[in-house]
Amino acid sequence: MKKNIFFLTIDGLRADKFEGNDKSSITPNLDSLRKKGSYFSQGISCADGTTLSLNAIFTSKFPFRTGTRAKEVYMDSSNFIHVLKNNGYHIYGVIPDLTSLSRFRFSFENNVNSFRGTPPNIEHMWEGTGKKILNLFEKDKMRKPWFCYIHPMDLHDPLVVPEEFNDEKFGKSKYEKILSSIDEWIGQTIKKIDFSNTLIILTADHGSIIPEGDVGYTDLEPEMKTELKIGKKIMPKSTHKFGAKMIMGVKNRIRDSRLKQANKGLTAYQIRSRLSHTTLLLNEEIVHVPLIFAGVGTPKNKIIPELVRTVDIFPTILDIIDIDYSILEDRDGRSLVPMFEDKKLPELPAYFNTIAHKEITLDDKVGIRTSKYKYFRHLNDQEKEINLYDLENDPQENINIASENPDIVKEMEKILEDFTKNSVTEEEKLTEEEEKIVEAQLKDLGYI
Repeated sequence: MKKNIFFLTIDGLRADKFEGNDKSSITPNLDSLRKKGSYFSQGISCADGTTLSLNAIFTSKFPFRTGTRAKEVYMDSSNFIHVLKNNGYHIYGVIPDLTSLSRFRFSFENNVNSFRGTPPNIEHMWEGTGKKILNLFEKDKMRKPWFCYIHPMDLHDPLVVPEEFNDEKFGKSKYEKILSSIDEWIGQTIKKIDFSNTLIILTADHGSIIPEGDVGYTDLEPEMKTELKIGKKIMPKSTHKFGAKMIMGVKNRIRDSRLKQANKGLTAYQIRSRLSHTTLLLNEEIVHVPLIFAGVGTPKNKIIPELVRTVDIFPTILDIIDIDYSILEDRDGRSLVPMFEDKKLPELPAYFNTIAHKEITLDDKVGIRTSKYKYFRHLNDQEKEINLYDLENDPQENINIASENPDIVKEMEKILEDFTKNSVTEEEKLTEEEEKIVEAQLKDLGYI
């Protein structure tokens, strides 16, 4: 009998806030799930944005092979959903109602399969999304064998803490209080799953910026509502646009001054934490994500410290459920099943890039990571924005050692070049109208 598959990606979930000394949230259900399965403590995402990350997960190909400027999750023959369908699986899910995910939703057999996913009006688990998910797991709602995919966005900016969790006992920051609230819904869902006949995978598309002291970029901005109101009254209407621009300039200068003062004495990691959530980053807080395999075919209470990539997820799934994927075209991922059996696999570097701006800027970056080093630089120029970090001695990436280690930079650049020599520029598959909608939604989400 074929095994069911429950696949959960929590948008913006960081590895260091899922497990470890830096975690202050209360997550008994997530903790229990980790102990019931195998936890890869060094799981690495390949992008800082959802679309590129999901494309990589569901095709087992890095973004340079699916298109680094892709604006939708592709559902062509390279997507593993087709492999599951061809092997008799019924596909279900509840995901954001973003246009970039629309073709993905079309593959779901359940009619109630989405929730509001555009800020600032994201529908959170406690506002209805959780009940939509739980409803799927009612008896006989899903035909067996089923693959069910869930992607909650409660940890996406702007962060909204449910009233009953707005207490320090649930976490030191808004982020961790929300994670505590998500845990409750995950617990209710997992109780409905038969672990003996279901493979459960939990990971994230990417991580998040969590501001130091829970005081972020926007918290330091003066409101200046009174000034704007008075300005509109006393200034001629023809000058309102200029006046608003002038007040915004003053507002930004005040914010930047406050930010400079607030950041005194902080580490590079702490200063970075106060950047706008729209900032493109490839640091550990963004690319280091949790990865759990639990249920059928997985050992319990196992921690696997070796470097793995999210492109490895689906080859592992298919290996566990005994579906042959070797006939498919080459993939960048590999099965991690040997690691469940304590067999050593040679380390493969992780590749990642930022989700591209509409026009390339210095923020657009590409890089690779080994278990020892993190290297990234400008997307199109290997001489610009060079970053190199010793992860073993500097896990928070406070000290850029690139200038003192040209040989290591050269070595990492060679690995990166070998990775990307077969890169492609994927043609957009969206209609002109869809393109406009996606760009508007990506802007709301902070990606462009």
